Amino acid sequence: MISDINISSKKDLEQVFAEDFSSPIFPILGELYLKNKDFHRAEKVCLVGLKHDPANINGYYILAKVYLCNNQLTKAEKILIKLLDKKPLHINALKLIITVQKELNTSENKQVKYLKQLFNIFPDDKNLETQIIKFDKKYINKKPAISNQGKQKLDRANPKFEINLNFNIKPSMATLTFVEILKEQKHYNEALHVLSLFESTKEKNKKTEQLKTELQKLLSELQ
Repeated sequence: MISDINISSKKDLEQVFAEDFSSPIFPILGELYLKNKDFHRAEKVCLVGLKHDPANINGYYILAKVYLCNNQLTKAEKILIKLLDKKPLHINALKLIITVQKELNTSENKQVKYLKQLFNIFPDDKNLETQIIKFDKKYINKKPAISNQGKQKLDRANPKFEINLNFNIKPSMATLTFVEILKEQKHYNEALHVLSLFESTKEKNKKTEQLKTELQKLLSELQ
């Protein structure tokens, strides 16, 4: 039985994943394998995880990086397209697919689509502007501008995860560490749910109250 999880421990992550393939920790495990250049296991974990949780955006992103590291550019492109269909404003995925499509010499229409999406987020980026001019000068003349309200909805360093996870939390997994994992992945609603389960079996304390306040504040900032 797992009483706590160390997200930097491969053994702990493997145990949690083995108990529940839909657990949102699978991208963390996949990335750990990727850092260790264990591409086979990284791919397998992501594929199995996505089969059980097809809405996990981070899972797609890690899988795309696995394919990129293996020089499987066509597969990386397909995964990034799936990701961007689900979350068009994923900045890191947009940057990555632009790089991949240049290497693949993808058609101009496909390349300019994602260049424009990124340019709509960063309209003052001269490098993007130069690239788009090669395909569509008229589009640059329109100079898209993004509102303050729109900026608040954009991904920052990493995308916000606003998806609804479909997984059953076992009592043994309702730990503060698991709450922190969900918080790190920006699954704030789910983190609150696990926290409430934890509080139902443990006595409330200052730490749980502080964590709940932090999660509620993070959720309000997404509105």
